[in-house]
Amino acid sequence: MSAVVSQPQSEPGYPPGWLVGQLPVGMRDDDLLVRFVTIFERVATTLRAGADGIEHAADISVAPPGMLRFLGSWLGRDLVAPEQPIAEARELVAALGAALPLRGTAWALQTLLSAVVGGPVRVEDGGGVFREGQAPPAPGLVRVVTGSTGHLRRHEFEALVRDEVPAHLQIEVVVEEQPAAARVPSAGEEKA
Repeated sequence: MSAVVSQPQSEPGYPPGWLVGQLPVGMRDDDLLVRFVTIFERVATTLRAGADGIEHAADISVAPPGMLRFLGSWLGRDLVAPEQPIAEARELVAALGAALPLRGTAWALQTLLSAVVGGPVRVEDGGGVFREGQAPPAPGLVRVVTGSTGHLRRHEFEALVRDEVPAHLQIEVVVEEQPAAARVPSAGEEKA
């Protein structure tokens, strides 16, 4: 009686010999050639396993941080910081994608800035869609009111707003200070 011994596979889905099996029948009898091709088979199995998940590379729910930064830049903004928590980075790239088709609108600006600051942002503008001759006089100003600028410095935040607002409009960015009771003291400050 002979026992059946199963050999462990080096990578799931690729049985040993998948590349050697591609050799013409006469070459499979040459032991040296089979061992030589087996070396390439082991290397190719690793490469093949990496390529199998390529359809998930652009899925922001599973993409690694480096890919999220690339996707953000591909959508037109280098807003994802390397030290940014992964959940915030995913939310930011999702907001970039959602805002892109409606770029230049108050909704798109609010969506993008809310993701940048990680909280509510109020966008006030006098724009809209009106019948010919019925448009009210527009002040030509877009006012952004926020509690913080997120991971961006103030001038970077203002530059982002400037890039997203139509060129003929002026911008005003208001960063409201947190109330003293809600503010958490830093390590060097004492509680009152």
